[in-house]
Amino acid sequence: MTTKAQIPARAGGKAKAQERAAKPKSGRLAALRRLVADLRSEWRKITWPDRETTRKLTLLVIGLATVLGLILGAVDALFVRLWHLLGGL
Repeated sequence: MTTKAQIPARAGGKAKAQERAAKPKSGRLAALRRLVADLRSEWRKITWPDRETTRKLTLLVIGLATVLGLILGAVDALFVRLWHLLGGL
């Protein structure tokens, strides 16, 4: 079994740990404040669509999803019938 005297010391291990513990964490707080300020700035740059555009695009997405769902359902039904015609190999 090794003792503390046998373990070589790492370069600056304890000193760096104490230095990090002694530093105030104001750098993190300043970075967080900067992040929030940047987010607010970017949020103000967004151009939101009006209600009518949103309604039209929503209906378009619902319509396309319905049509594609029907097409995929029809293709699936076709493959099921073909499988049964082949005897369900």
